[in-house]
Amino acid sequence: MRFTAILGAIALSVGTAPAAYAQSSSSEVTKDGSCPKGFKASGSSCKSSSQVAIVKLGSCPTGFKASANYCVGDRGDHAEVRSGSCPSGLKASGKYCVK
Repeated sequence: MRFTAILGAIALSVGTAPAAYAQSSSSEVTKDGSCPKGFKASGSSCKSSSQVAIVKLGSCPTGFKASANYCVGDRGDHAEVRSGSCPSGLKASGKYCVK
């Protein structure tokens, strides 16, 4: 656990987040400019108790709305950056896979 925390801190200190942190929608995202609507700044993050967000790459996926540099969805929504085919149970929506 401690080793993982150290690796995460190192990754953040050089300006890159761990892959899982930036690849799928979450209620906490790395702050990139201003926070999306419904999120509050908390240090270098934006957090929400009722919504999820993912970094905006072109158009937002189905079910998500653009806000600042993010795509925002409701708490039960899920999107992840697509890398080839979408995993089982998810469908393609632009550069994303969605539930």
